[in-house]
Amino acid sequence: MSKIARSARVASRQRVETITADKTIASAETGECFLIDWNTASALTITLPAMQDGAYFKFMLKTKLAVNGTIVFNSADNTAGDFAGGVIEQVLHAGDGAVSYQLCGSHDILTINDDANIGSWLECVCDGSKWYWSGIVLVEAVGPNVVFSS
Repeated sequence: MSKIARSARVASRQRVETITADKTIASAETGECFLIDWNTASALTITLPAMQDGAYFKFMLKTKLAVNGTIVFNSADNTAGDFAGGVIEQVLHAGDGAVSYQLCGSHDILTINDDANIGSWLECVCDGSKWYWSGIVLVEAVGPNVVFSS
């Protein structure tokens, strides 16, 4: 492998940060993958930065949420309609592969409830006027376990 190819490979690694307490994400952190390590019976709040064209974040659960534990995502802009898109809730161990789809419209808060398991993931990308969400939350029972609200 040439030196040029080697440096490109190293530079292409995604930045990873573990979240263990409330987090306000800075604009400069765009492109990062956040591993969420939250198994406490309370709410963890993650605030996205002000909307900016091209901003992107990925979130993955590193631990199963504890009973009564939640993850609440909101936007620094805090305006109804900031969030668009949808998240699939995939029921584990379901013989029929039960799936629930939570669609958001004029919302600015996304809450993941205590049924979420390790490996659940969410991505959000911004076009400068909205945060677009997608992902799969692995749950034990049909929800709603993913809730969009204002």
